[in-house]
Amino acid sequence: MNLTKQTKLTVAAWLLLLAFLALTEPIRLPVVVLIVPFVLLFTALFSMWTSAQRIRLRFSARGRPHPRLGAVICASAVMLLALQSLGQLTLRDVLTVLAIVAVSYFYSGRAGFWTPKDQANTYETRL
Repeated sequence: MNLTKQTKLTVAAWLLLLAFLALTEPIRLPVVVLIVPFVLLFTALFSMWTSAQRIRLRFSARGRPHPRLGAVICASAVMLLALQSLGQLTLRDVLTVLAIVAVSYFYSGRAGFWTPKDQANTYETRL
């Protein structure tokens, strides 16, 4: 996806989130639909991360994109916001989320997620 399409996706994700928040009343929504703003927020944040990485790579002579890091950072921000909106965010919860972030970042790299299929460190490629 080129930078123009990525920028359009980012703007669309933010506009969709804003429209959902402006046009709905949480009291009248089913409980399942209350997850939608958090999913839209993750999508908007991750899309913005990807756009920033593309811009950084366009003007930088070296470097590579970091989608795994972006996904973990965006997911942790959404988890912290969800805990805060429930009134359950404490220092202990922040430390727990940071531990989950560190472990998920480490294991998603070890498992070969976010790597191209031809470079994945699988059993078949090691033979």
